[in-house]
Amino acid sequence: MTNHRIVLIGHGTISGAYLKAFASLPNNEIVGVVGRNEQRAEAFAKQHGIAVSGISLAEVASRSNATAVVICTPNALHEEAVLSAAQLGLHCLCEKPLHISVAKQQEMIAACEQAGVRLAVSFMRRFTEHWQLIKQMMDDGKLGRIIAVDTTIKHYRTAAYYDSWHGTYEIDGGGPFIQQGSHIIDLAQWLCGGFQEVTDARLFRLVHDIETEDHGYAIVRYGNDAVGMITASTACAGMGRELIEISGTAGSLSADFNGLVSWSVPGMEQPLKQEGGIVAESLFNRLADDFLRSIEQNRPPFVDGVSAGVTTELISHIYSKAGLPVVTHTNS
Repeated sequence: MTNHRIVLIGHGTISGAYLKAFASLPNNEIVGVVGRNEQRAEAFAKQHGIAVSGISLAEVASRSNATAVVICTPNALHEEAVLSAAQLGLHCLCEKPLHISVAKQQEMIAACEQAGVRLAVSFMRRFTEHWQLIKQMMDDGKLGRIIAVDTTIKHYRTAAYYDSWHGTYEIDGGGPFIQQGSHIIDLAQWLCGGFQEVTDARLFRLVHDIETEDHGYAIVRYGNDAVGMITASTACAGMGRELIEISGTAGSLSADFNGLVSWSVPGMEQPLKQEGGIVAESLFNRLADDFLRSIEQNRPPFVDGVSAGVTTELISHIYSKAGLPVVTHTNS
């Protein structure tokens, strides 16, 4: 029998990335899929050659002899899936963010610990080679004392994108800080050893008719005492920019998803002059591989619930500090 028998909870667009990732690895099989609509779940299962489908995790897990789940549901629905899986003794790989509520994600972490199952979270950009190098440099003092870490996430989303659960407090949990920005905000807090406080924050609704912000700013004091601005937006037409700029007393650098953007570190030659950027598929593969190995080796995943939970805590502090968005424009 295959050691890892995996059930997908949710079968939206992101599930395709996990199907590819686990298919690239040995000793596992996607054996089931759970959805909110039985007919759609069955159609998805037939399309991808998955043996079992249904709307009940307990039933699908039992029929498929599952050992683990991958949770691909919207943000606020992660809790139900993780708690149900933990109760059934199933290891969990959960889409980011772990949850939109700090209290609920603590319950999820505790449930997995009590059940003795692994909880991994898909902040897969931590597996990127250049970010791991930067993390090691910072930890080793190669940049001296880190004084400033500024993070920019500037995207654009159409009105059609928000004609769904996106941009709602109940399901999405907020706007670009919790959704588009969570990957790079996670990198910033991970690089800096967590955070101490959010000293100021402002949210705006500049373009879209939604509940949440579509643009905002925050000033953060990180765990390593660095301070930094976070800009998060889905209101910047024609842009798709994600960047972290790091300044220390011994040098500075900046990087985006694809690699190093700038390098000014006296006495140290720039490493990793990669070409062609990073292939997202490879990061999903590393995430999936680490999840399976954490089960086999009885160790925490590289991005476990506790570590990933800090990102939700930081974003929650930003939202608390900022209050409701300032509305500067409406199309209604």
